[in-house]
Amino acid sequence: RPNAIALADAPNRASFTDGPPRRLSYVEADRIVSAIAARLRQLGLQTDTVVGIQLPNTVEGVLTFLGVMRAGMIAAPMPLLWRRADATEALSRIGAKIIITASRVGELDHFGLAMLVAVGIFPIRYVCGFGTDRADGIVPFDDLLADEQCEPPTLQRDGNPTAHVAIVTFDVTPAGLVAVARNHKELIAGGLAALLESNIKQDAAILGCCAVSSFAGMALTVLPWLLT
Repeated sequence: RPNAIALADAPNRASFTDGPPRRLSYVEADRIVSAIAARLRQLGLQTDTVVGIQLPNTVEGVLTFLGVMRAGMIAAPMPLLWRRADATEALSRIGAKIIITASRVGELDHFGLAMLVAVGIFPIRYVCGFGTDRADGIVPFDDLLADEQCEPPTLQRDGNPTAHVAIVTFDVTPAGLVAVARNHKELIAGGLAALLESNIKQDAAILGCCAVSSFAGMALTVLPWLLT
């Protein structure tokens, strides 16, 4: 049922970020995921490139996460509360080469924040984003939401593709930030545990109140949605 509703923004989206509330079918969401993956490859980024993501709980946030994985790259979601010092430290440790963000979250200019972070990290090659009022140098991603067909990139992976790293999240410990990498199998296992425990059925509406910047947020919202 490709035309069934897959993702829906909160009705009050305009109160915390730019853009109208969106409702996407599975076929629309799949096309956008392929478009994001293709754009990342067109920028010259290679397999297993680490992509820093700082996006609110919107359809773009979920689709960007999936687009990064479809491109064969590694998603590194960051909490929205992180400012320049936190983001710079985290992305420096894991060798990120690109940041994808939104124009604003609340009153904070996230485009400006991402540009400041990129200035402090030499390997960062691109800052990309969804939203209006883009500063010079920011690669727009809004055009990827348009209704156009796009072929996903072709990937060649050695060995078991599910054993490759899919995501890096960050735990805060007394010793500071710790980057935790998880492969595709571990992501599926986390989502499957939540799915089996909650007994979520097909066609259920999952209200995502957890930020998708953590493994818990992914395992409790995005993965059960994919698995059903």
